Amino acid sequence: MASSNVNVLLSSFPGLSLPATLSFTLPSTARTSDLTAKIASYLPSSVSLQSLVLTTTNNKQLTASSEFIQSLLPTRDGVFTSTLLPLRLTTPVCGGKGGFGSQLRAAGGRMSSKRKRNQGDNNGSSRNLDGRRLRTVNEAKALAEYLAVKPEMDKKEKEERQRRWQSVVDLAEKRQDELKNGSGRQKLDGQWMEDREEMSEKTREAVLRAVKDGGWTDNLRDTILGGSSTSASDDGSEEDASSSEDEESEGNDESSNAVSGPSVPQKAAPRKFIGFDDDDEFMSDSDEEMDESDKGKGKARA
Repeated sequence: MASSNVNVLLSSFPGLSLPATLSFTLPSTARTSDLTAKIASYLPSSVSLQSLVLTTTNNKQLTASSEFIQSLLPTRDGVFTSTLLPLRLTTPVCGGKGGFGSQLRAAGGRMSSKRKRNQGDNNGSSRNLDGRRLRTVNEAKALAEYLAVKPEMDKKEKEERQRRWQSVVDLAEKRQDELKNGSGRQKLDGQWMEDREEMSEKTREAVLRAVKDGGWTDNLRDTILGGSSTSASDDGSEEDASSSEDEESEGNDESSNAVSGPSVPQKAAPRKFIGFDDDDEFMSDSDEEMDESDKGKGKARA
């Protein structure tokens, strides 16, 4: 298809005071130098075409040369199929770390590689020529290696445990020797240690014997019971005192009877009990008062 003109469609970027797509026409005999000069005429004076990049849609960069722009048109069997020449005008940007999306992709790649590295072989689910899983074969090999070295590991662990316990026993014996022989920091007499142990044993035996025989008293009873135990002890002391007085009076009576000779046996003095004696005296006083009042009434009647 023969054509005398070529329609150029230039895609630009904001900031150049140009439309998003600039359209202009050039003759088919024009060269790329004419094309660059035409584009430079549309640019602001503060921007030069050398600082920008002019490419086709196939990412072919165009520079000022003697090449015909007609050679940039699409052809089929030597015939031009279109008179449209789309171009892109961009500006070079310094490379950087990329945007947020590229950072996410990079982090995801690192995480994926780490996960795969931790998982080990990715072909574990595959089968070998015998039909067994590679994962199963690897686990069997690892188990066989562990069973091969396990007796040696157990032996080393047992020796280490025995060495540790032996060191504890040696340290205890050394400590005991230092205490007895006085070779350590705390210099103690061996005879004193033996006497102390013997006295402790004797004291323990004496306490056990006293507990079994029942010959012991609770010294903390008064402290635990408080005032009730004190009152009980006071009552007990009064009863003991009254009983001792009764015994003394009985002894005196017996001695007087022995001196004077046989006589009529005297009636033993009744024992007094705390609480009941007071009630008897109280009742006896009230009875006497009632008798006197009755006698007075009788005289008045007479």
